[in-house]
Amino acid sequence: MSGPQILIAAIVIVLLIAFIITVVLQNATAKEIISANTKLVENQNALLEQNKVLTEELKDSKEALENAIQRRSDIPDEVAKLHEQTRQLREHISQTSDMTDEELLAWLDKQMEETRLFTDSGLTLKVMAKALGLTQKRLSALFKDHPKYNSLGDYINEKRFLEGCRLLREEPNWTIEAVGAEAGFGGRRTFQTEVKRRLGITPVQYRMACSKEKEKSEE
Repeated sequence: MSGPQILIAAIVIVLLIAFIITVVLQNATAKEIISANTKLVENQNALLEQNKVLTEELKDSKEALENAIQRRSDIPDEVAKLHEQTRQLREHISQTSDMTDEELLAWLDKQMEETRLFTDSGLTLKVMAKALGLTQKRLSALFKDHPKYNSLGDYINEKRFLEGCRLLREEPNWTIEAVGAEAGFGGRRTFQTEVKRRLGITPVQYRMACSKEKEKSEE
């Protein structure tokens, strides 16, 4: 091989090596760029997620602030309502405190008819006094020496008994349990005992007697 050919071959080899090196460097650079872009995308996604969380927190904070402002604006109205309720309660207590026992009992009968408190099987002296705007002492004293009722419980049981009898007459398809529960008795046995004590017969017998009486009146 002559000198010029060797020179040309050397130049070709050098150019080929340079090309290969260039390609390798470009690939490495491309990988670095791709890696950098991937990290950039990941960082952007992380920032977007953080922004979403911050947006939700800001929304919650805004709603909480609006609710707080609303509650604050409602305070005057609530205070006014409480003042009015207190005034009515004082006036109510003043009126009932001036009643005689007979007048208070008549008033209590009316309240029982309107509120039907006696149908609550868990009714207590405290709950009843609070609901009616009376003191426990005044309500309890009303039945202390009453000629008809031995106690407040006796009075309440009479209301429940009368309601139970009404339901026995007017709701023939109701079970005895349902009637007792609706009237305020804790269970079937309690209702049966009260009816038997006052009438001498069971609720079933009372219902049958009422049914027969109704049939006679319709003949």
